[in-house]
Formats: sequence, structure tokens, C-alpha cells
Amino acid sequence: MSKAFYVKMAWQNLVKNKKVYIPFLLTSVFATMMLYMIVGLASNEGLKALPGGQDMQMMLGLGVFVVEMFLLIFLFYTNSFLLKRRKKEFGLYSVLGMEKKHLARVIFYELLFCFVISLAGGLLAGMLLDKLLFLVVIKMLGTDVPLGFSISVKGIQETVLYVGIVYVAMFVYALLQVRLANPIELLHSGSMAEKEPKSKLVITILGVVLLAAGYAISVTITNPIMAMLLFFVAVICVIIGTYLLFTSGSITLLKALEKNKRYYYKINHFLSVSNMKFRMKQNAVSLGNICILSTMVLVMLSTTISLWTGMVAAVESGIGHDYNVTVRYDAMDENPDIAARMDA
Repeated sequence: MSKAFYVKMAWQNLVKNKKVYIPFLLTSVFATMMLYMIVGLASNEGLKALPGGQDMQMMLGLGVFVVEMFLLIFLFYTNSFLLKRRKKEFGLYSVLGMEKKHLARVIFYELLFCFVISLAGGLLAGMLLDKLLFLVVIKMLGTDVPLGFSISVKGIQETVLYVGIVYVAMFVYALLQVRLANPIELLHSGSMAEKEPKSKLVITILGVVLLAAGYAISVTITNPIMAMLLFFVAVICVIIGTYLLFTSGSITLLKALEKNKRYYYKINHFLSVSNMKFRMKQNAVSLGNICILSTMVLVMLSTTISLWTGMVAAVESGIGHDYNVTVRYDAMDENPDIAARMDA
């Protein structure tokens, strides 16, 4: 079969499954846009020249890594959900005579189309909103607004490179899913009973330790320099710990409730705990994403409002009075004398 056949088939699959691919593409476009905007703002030469701009660029550099982690988790999880929905379709293709290498080509072109659409939409939206974001930042800093429009070459390079790496990882994962399953399993994947989730005590303990360490670093450290250095470590610990607790800790807790006979063997508890195990297995990553994003939004808003409202109070406490001195002189040679009197 020719290359054009696989390209046409991949495009038809995207159109046919548009109800499930449109949310994936929107997520990918939005994540690409956010990554470009933050990388572009962090590398903006105009921001570096502003008062406090270097410190802001350092914080944005840390934010780039956090956004990259979320982009990987969001896209990888969404793509794995799409693969589960389409296993029956892949099984039907295998029964009709397509080999696994042919399925691999179809999946490759599908992801290639998604990659191109994500980059085109995300970079275009990011270029349009990047200037707006820069204007908002310098407006908050109270500096002059520069004119002109610029495109961040570094932002484009890093965005294309990282999004490409994520899509390559998704393609490798899809290949493993297709190659490890036989056509009969793929064909009957929709009617097969879902396996009961297993509790992993070691992962649960690791999640508790990481989450406790992240919050302990945030609460106990009072030195501003140490706080800036360890802020990134605390963020990573909280993110990883939250995901581990949602994916494994919730299952461990529900398993512990099952072992409690007085609690579990009741009508309401029996049904709710049993259903919750499978729901947490399916939606743990989504709930972890919602939890972390909500926490980040609250932290960002509270920190920004605190800094913004406390800035005036800090200036007033440091400079208790305002002085206005007006000096007039007719001859230029009086200037040194006036300056000497002012110094005295």
C-alpha cells in the first residue's frame, strides 16, 4: 500500500473520531500556546532591561519547567485515553488484514497531523497574546510601554522541540500498546471487564513523604535567599506527591476501608467504595491535575495581591515624608554654591 493511503486513512480517522480528538487538540493547542508565551516572556530582552526584570525572568524560567511537566502529563494522559477508546477499532483493522506495522504508520500520521495542528494553532495564538502579556507585566511594574511587535525565536525553538519530544513519547507508547496486544484482545477490549486496581503501599508512602517535604520546605524556611533556591524543589515535591497520592494513595485508602468489615459490609458503603475504586483508577490523573492547577491559581493570586497591596505600605514605611525642593538662580555660576548648600 502506498504512503498516500496511510495519510488519507489517518486523516479520515481524525475526522471520524472528531468528538474525542477535538478536546485533545484544544488541550494541545492551549498547552503549546502557554509554553511559547512563558518561554518568550522569560527570554524577552525588554523585560531584562526593566527594574527587577532579571528576577522576574528567573522565576519565569522555573515556571517554564512546571508548564512543561503539565504539558507532558496532560497530553500523555489524554492520548492514552484516546487509545483505550480506539482499541476495538485497531482490532477490527487487524482482523481485516492490516499488520501491526501498518497500524503503526496510521498512528504515526494521526499524531503527525495533531502535532502540526497544535504547533500552528498554539504558536499563532501565543504570538498574538505574547505582546499582550508583556504589556500587562510592564504595566504592573509601572514603566513605559515600548512600541513594536517581536517574535521570540527562542520560544519557537523550545516549544517545537519540547512538543515534538512529547509527541514522540506518545507514539512510542501507542506502539507498545498495539504490539503487546493481540487482535482478539483489541477487538473485545470494549466488552472486557476492567481489572480491579491494586494498592501500592510503597508508592503511597513515597507520595506522603514528598508532599510533606514540599509543604515543610514552604512553611519552615524563612530566609529569602534559601526560599528562592528551594522554591523549585518544593514545587516538584508537591506535584509528584499529589499525583502519587491520587493514583495510588486513594486506592490504598479504599482497600483499607474494604478490610474494615464493620464499615464495608453496609449497603451504602459497599456500593460506594467498590465503585470509587474503579473511578479513581480511571480519573486519578485528571483529579490530580485539577487539584494542582487549583492550588497554583490560588497561590498565584494570593501572592500577586499580597505583593501588589504591600508595595505601597513598604514604600511608606521606608520613606516617611515627601520632600519637594525648588531652586531658582539667574547665573550659572551660582549652581556650585547651591549644590553645596543642599549637601549641607
